[in-house]
Amino acid sequence: MLEAKGLAFPASETLALAAPRRVFSLASYQGGGAALAGALGTALPEPGRRAVDGGVTYLWSGPEAWLAMAEDDGLKTRLAPAAKFAAITDQSDGRAIFLVSGPDAREWLQKLVPVDLHESVFLADHTALTLAGHIPVQIWREAETFALACFRSFAGALHHALREARMPGRG
Repeated sequence: MLEAKGLAFPASETLALAAPRRVFSLASYQGGGAALAGALGTALPEPGRRAVDGGVTYLWSGPEAWLAMAEDDGLKTRLAPAAKFAAITDQSDGRAIFLVSGPDAREWLQKLVPVDLHESVFLADHTALTLAGHIPVQIWREAETFALACFRSFAGALHHALREARMPGRG
């Protein structure tokens, strides 16, 4: 496997690159989401939703498609029983995940993301495929922190856009 060079960006109290995670895309064959869920032993999230089960975060990422993420290297082995129901592709080196936090995170992100992030609308189990400025991202919440995943090749541009959108005078 080709190993990508690690990403490095200056971090602050409110903007940081997430710790490395294993990320796999799951695309079920011929609408076999139910069979895929059965093989994984978990309920996969509905469109626009996120679920966590056994240390694995599952994000809906399109029709009959999900991302599975975990911080441990055993994720590939845990997903193996589902291989006959889905195309499983390692995306770990192809994605960058930024974490945005702090009391003004919603207002900060609303400058870039055309999704209503108000806490009564964008709940803890929600995810969205959208744009941050001109950059395709998937956004979700991890407690009070927002996570934004983009393709690795857009990481520099997303980091720059996030820094520029930050509220003046705030970390």
